[in-house]
Amino acid sequence: MSTAQYEHDVRSFEDQNMYEGDSRMFVIFFKDAVHSESKSVDAGRPIYDEFDFIKIMAPGSKDSVIEKVNYGHQQRFPKQWAQYQAHQEQTTSGTPLSEVPWLTVAQRAEFLAMNVRSVEGLVGMPDNIAQKFMGFHGIKQRAQAYLDAAAGAAPIARLSAELEQRDIKIAVLEGQMAEMIAIQKAQQQMAATKSK
Repeated sequence: MSTAQYEHDVRSFEDQNMYEGDSRMFVIFFKDAVHSESKSVDAGRPIYDEFDFIKIMAPGSKDSVIEKVNYGHQQRFPKQWAQYQAHQEQTTSGTPLSEVPWLTVAQRAEFLAMNVRSVEGLVGMPDNIAQKFMGFHGIKQRAQAYLDAAAGAAPIARLSAELEQRDIKIAVLEGQMAEMIAIQKAQQQMAATKSK
């Protein structure tokens, strides 16, 4: 393998793994006005330019990163960028904490206050931040078990959905067949009445 090929493979591997935790991040794109010093001086009044910004928050952290949006952000968070462009609510991927019946209302509120909005974010919360929550180790284990059970049940759920779709198609076809038989009988009866 040539050195160039090796360097390309390493870069591809690094690119794939560099943002591995992005799916657990809470990301919001938004517009904000930035004061333009040079335009303000020229105009003799305050002038502001509008730019797209991104706010990135790690689950469990109150800290966030706010930057001007660049092409890399759009590629890194395509779902949120598309929602932002379509003026839709920007959502994270994963199972919302509201779907987990064993979390108390207080626990959900605490996690939401720390930017943890999904079960996946809960499981991916770094241990140094998780230590702030009473009994977090048990909650994290239960959340991981929940995700594992859901992943194990996914093929069954998929099959069940496919069977439901098949049953709907069969019911439609049976209805169409019954209609065709009724039309055919009506035509035969009309033909029999005309021949008499």
